[in-house]
Amino acid sequence: MSRGILSERRFFSSGKIWLLFFLCPLLVGFFVQFVALPRLFPSLHAGEGLLKGGDWLYFHNLAVKLAEKIRTEGWSAWQLRPEGQAPAGIAAFFYVLFIPKPWVLVPLNALLHGSSTFLLMKIVELFARDRRKALLSVLPFWLFPSAMTWYTQIHKDGIAIFGAFLFLYGWGAFFSQDGGRDKKSALLSAFAIFFGGVLIWVVRPYVAEILWFLSIIMAFIVSIWSLSLRRPILPLLFLWGAILFLFPFTRGGEGGEAISIEWRNALWLPDFFEQKLMGLARTRLAYFSQYDPNLGGNIDWHVSFHSVGDVLRYIPRALEIALFAPFPQHWLTPGTSPAGYITRKIAGVEMLFVYTALLFFLLFLFCRHRDPRIWVLLYFSLSVMLIYALSVPNVGSLYRARYGFLMILVSLGWADVLSLRKKFQE
Repeated sequence: MSRGILSERRFFSSGKIWLLFFLCPLLVGFFVQFVALPRLFPSLHAGEGLLKGGDWLYFHNLAVKLAEKIRTEGWSAWQLRPEGQAPAGIAAFFYVLFIPKPWVLVPLNALLHGSSTFLLMKIVELFARDRRKALLSVLPFWLFPSAMTWYTQIHKDGIAIFGAFLFLYGWGAFFSQDGGRDKKSALLSAFAIFFGGVLIWVVRPYVAEILWFLSIIMAFIVSIWSLSLRRPILPLLFLWGAILFLFPFTRGGEGGEAISIEWRNALWLPDFFEQKLMGLARTRLAYFSQYDPNLGGNIDWHVSFHSVGDVLRYIPRALEIALFAPFPQHWLTPGTSPAGYITRKIAGVEMLFVYTALLFFLLFLFCRHRDPRIWVLLYFSLSVMLIYALSVPNVGSLYRARYGFLMILVSLGWADVLSLRKKFQE
């Protein structure tokens, strides 16, 4: 019996699992860029191993121009966010070191996706404490075809998701048995929160600001909870230190022209909160002015916000969109491009898995409602998804932006499915 357990632990060792998580997207990335698009699906190929109709074409061209400028003027010409786009700045860095071809980014993308999958498994292990179950529960995140759009192409999502999982793992670990008391565990949790926030800031500074604000609220709750239980104060200082050092990374980013909006002030709400809600309304309005109203992924295009009441009334609908869009009636409708048509079919299949997992996540939540870690993960994940759904009236953009946060809930739901299967077998 002991030999079997030891053999299983060796088979499911962290190093082997991470290597597996890394090698699969690495091989798929090279296959897509060198074989699938140019040879098997040439009608979808935009050149250089890139898919037609995506932001990666813009990022690649921008990176090529920046790389040429760096070769001419030196590294002082490098920018993290040329025209506000960090993927282009990162790509330009590698284009200068190697050659200006998108395939040089495949190893980095595979590293990010593989490491994100491994981190997600560690988050599930906080609850499941069964590596095999945790490994199986993260397979949807790892293998869903939609993820290929950022680990085979050029996009923000690989970095953003890895940062989000690192951030959330830090919070979950802090609430673990030792995280709130043990100094070393608390310090590692604080580092995870900080560096996760920094990685998110690199590609999505506005999300880093949202998470920082949410962290302030959660840190106050944690402080009251810890002090009431007379826990050591040093772990709390580590937590507050991480939040304090993260503050400079809540500024800077895409910028852009200020959008004027007609807004009716609410006398009952503090000005700080009203400004944040007005910011959501401006972001949504900017989307209307910058994007084609006929895009296939647009949703509730007629909805705009002009008061706090407008935002509050839309929250139930926004939650529905955040968790369940694209809805079944959209799965079979034609897209505005060949790639969009295929993406809709893929999204439909994926959402069947998501719906099932979310159903079991409710059961998971009911059975573990006394565990503060699940509420912490739900607090951060649902808040970010809700803010996205309020400000982005396009399912395609929302699908990518919410992916990591939604897959936290999906993976925990599948872990519950596997737990039930094991109980029935017994």
